[in-house]
Amino acid sequence: MPDLNDLRRARAAASDALQAASAAIDGLEAAETPDATAIAAAETGFAAAEAAFEAADRRVKRAESAAAAEAAAAATPEAPAAGPTAPATARTPADRGIGAALCVMALAAGGGDVERAVRWGEANGHSGAVAALTGAVDAAGGVNIPAPLAAEVIDLLRPRVVVANAGCPVIDMPAGQMRQARLAASATASYGAENAPAVESAPEFDQVDMSFKTLRGLVPVGNALLRHASTPVARVVRDDLVNVMGTREDLAFLRGDGSGGTPTGLRNWALAANWAVEALKTPEAVEARIRRTVNLVEDADVALARGTWAMRASTKNFLASLRHPASGALVFPGIEQSGTLMGYPILTSSQIPDNLGAGGDETEITFFDAAEIMIGDSMALSIALSSEASYVDTSGDTISAFQRDLTLVRAIREHDLAPMHDQALAGFNGTGWSL
Repeated sequence: MPDLNDLRRARAAASDALQAASAAIDGLEAAETPDATAIAAAETGFAAAEAAFEAADRRVKRAESAAAAEAAAAATPEAPAAGPTAPATARTPADRGIGAALCVMALAAGGGDVERAVRWGEANGHSGAVAALTGAVDAAGGVNIPAPLAAEVIDLLRPRVVVANAGCPVIDMPAGQMRQARLAASATASYGAENAPAVESAPEFDQVDMSFKTLRGLVPVGNALLRHASTPVARVVRDDLVNVMGTREDLAFLRGDGSGGTPTGLRNWALAANWAVEALKTPEAVEARIRRTVNLVEDADVALARGTWAMRASTKNFLASLRHPASGALVFPGIEQSGTLMGYPILTSSQIPDNLGAGGDETEITFFDAAEIMIGDSMALSIALSSEASYVDTSGDTISAFQRDLTLVRAIREHDLAPMHDQALAGFNGTGWSL
């Protein structure tokens, strides 16, 4: 059965082709001397594009109906079933994502072959977890982990990523891209004399574009571990996947510059006027800068439904230790009392550096409204495995998986990030703010 997301992408491409064919006809008809032959050819092309779109639309709707029917049948208690109708779920929160890890282990044991992987799961008492692989579809060079199991791993990733953990809205982008309109400038109202004409104004609109950025995580796992089909080993595999992907996703969403296929992170979405670099050390100066940072966002009429600070843990501890020289009272008592600064929660990440600037002692502090930051997500996880490939480790050395008796697990996720309004972000570089 074709993947529903692939069918939706194909429909989106067919829609683009249809729009292009329509525009071509409009351009030919608007010419001073319309070319009847060219118009006829363009109309033939439009008809073909229209037929292609209608066919793609039918395939999507048919697949959606089949998926809805499958879900309804699985939810009906009276419906008999020969085997498990849904992937096994973890009994305890600590074992969330174990099903996906067991699928990875089964695929490794089966050499990437889904049927052999399912047989491995049945033989080792994990049929409930790996039965979902029977409906898995091939991805580029790998296998798409079934959506319910992938969702558990994605849910484990979010707390490790500051921006996702802040409660930003997550939007499913099955077609791989999304364009959403936003209000760039509001209409205005004004007073005037009686019977005077009203001053005309109109709102201005632009759009936020997002397209998939591909995150690849590579985890080497010892084959000796994979030969032990146990839940503790599955936890090791799960944690390795979550750690390696969560760390890189956190860095991209915080500080990505948009180059090399990476998302643009919060730091680089912030307006230049909303970011400052100051050498602040005295409690009074630090407090003033913190307040000005919040003011930049509030004065832009941002609702601050989910205002959030992002900084290093050492920066948070520096702020928590500041005291007024005269009274000795804490400048920001809310940090120790409730983990908040100016009433807004603080989230920390080691991916925010503390060695920036000419002196190598600067760090970044970001304030943002999480409700204004959109995360586009494919909500999918693709897995590929190899026991013959080589990889380059963090020291720059080339490691042979075959020679080391390893299996390389490559996990792929697709996502992007964009703010609804750039004014919802502000921040600054603090100098010497690490304890």
